[in-house]
Amino acid sequence: MFHFKRGKQQELSEKEAKRVNEKFNSFKNKEYSEDDMNKVFDNEETILHKMDNKYLGGFIEDVKLYFSMLKDFFTKKYTKVPVGTIVAVAATLLYVLAPIDLIPDFMPFVGYLDDAGIVTLCIKGFKADLETYKEFKGLN
Repeated sequence: MFHFKRGKQQELSEKEAKRVNEKFNSFKNKEYSEDDMNKVFDNEETILHKMDNKYLGGFIEDVKLYFSMLKDFFTKKYTKVPVGTIVAVAATLLYVLAPIDLIPDFMPFVGYLDDAGIVTLCIKGFKADLETYKEFKGLN
């Protein structure tokens, strides 16, 4: 069963970051594992902290909603969302978590462009599912 907190936050190694990139490319096949989902849940605070800056801060409310949607999906409180959306959201969050991605985050401004692009694609690509979830939560 999926869980939402294991304790200390974990950083991704280079090997794990490579695996995240491979997983990100596999959403079309709706492939994910319990370990992938646990990595997302275990690192919620880390991901939200990473989003809390002038480059990614505009996405933080959507990302919080994505975490809520994932939790509600895996606890079966909300199951209307397609599995493909769940996989894409989880892959997006894992990508944001990865310290090594297309443009390393330590580079001022440009380091966050790929993260912003991935999050933007996820938000735009699954906007209808997010809106439906907002209605379910009474947020519209």
